[in-house]
Amino acid sequence: MSEPTADPIPVTLIAGYLGAGKTTWLNAHLRDGVTPGTLVLVNDFGTINVDAELIDYAGERLLKLSSGCLCCSLSDELGTQLSRIGRWPEPPAALIIETSGVARPHRIADMIRVARRFRLARTVTLVDLASLGQRLADARVADLVAGQIQSADLLCTNRGERLDADERQSRTDRLRALNPTAALEAGQPLPARKTPKPSSAPDRATSASTSDRHPAWQHRPTGTRVHGNEPEWQRFAIDLPTSLSRSALEAILADHAVGLARAKGFLEADGRHYVFQWSGGRAEWTPTTPRPGTGTLVGIGFRGEAFATLIQVLKALD
Repeated sequence: MSEPTADPIPVTLIAGYLGAGKTTWLNAHLRDGVTPGTLVLVNDFGTINVDAELIDYAGERLLKLSSGCLCCSLSDELGTQLSRIGRWPEPPAALIIETSGVARPHRIADMIRVARRFRLARTVTLVDLASLGQRLADARVADLVAGQIQSADLLCTNRGERLDADERQSRTDRLRALNPTAALEAGQPLPARKTPKPSSAPDRATSASTSDRHPAWQHRPTGTRVHGNEPEWQRFAIDLPTSLSRSALEAILADHAVGLARAKGFLEADGRHYVFQWSGGRAEWTPTTPRPGTGTLVGIGFRGEAFATLIQVLKALD
């Protein structure tokens, strides 16, 4: 007589574009309390898993994926991890997966739905309302961002407090048009990210506007493998000197913002240690104690001349 089959392990997927606030939401969710024995699995785009280092959770219940969700590379690693977890003598009571900001959650959801020991409980997508219009207007990532929104059972919005009432309503209407059935809630205000604008800032704005009208990213280099509407992502991990200045790094990233989607790391700058985060043209410096990987900046952006030039300029800081 066979033994009764154990109940499937419920899985919560956390999705959202780069910089939307997934790790902040997860930390708040963990602080509120989760089922004892919950396992958290974190996937980041860089060689240093910054998100995992920022999660306040028991070490033995936190696993890291390193594939970065680029193209189809996540499938093999996640599938292997799920298979291993399902065979643990004492499997977790629940599983939370924080996906990379470049992940397509429906692909992960499909994998979970066919896994024998797991069931998809819900998909939570974080949305930065302040940059939503910009993302959906960007031909490189519009399909990705829309797909993340459409996959959600719960849409949690951030940075809405920066918008006036009409703007908030307009962007909420866009969310509803993309996903009319998901629950919708406003998250806690995220830290303000303000990048000082030097006197040349108007020229930068003009340059970005021109690039939007004539998108160079539509011209694909030959020999590049493209998966459907998948953006041509490229990553870097660069060691930066301890003599780094905050203003210098922010100016470099602003000058090359057209090719950069996200950058972060544990950096020493102006004589102090920081968690550095950059997305959507905003920089955030959070003081911290020295951490693993201090002095390394990881980034992800769009393959092309702008991103290649950014890498060269960052390397020249050594």
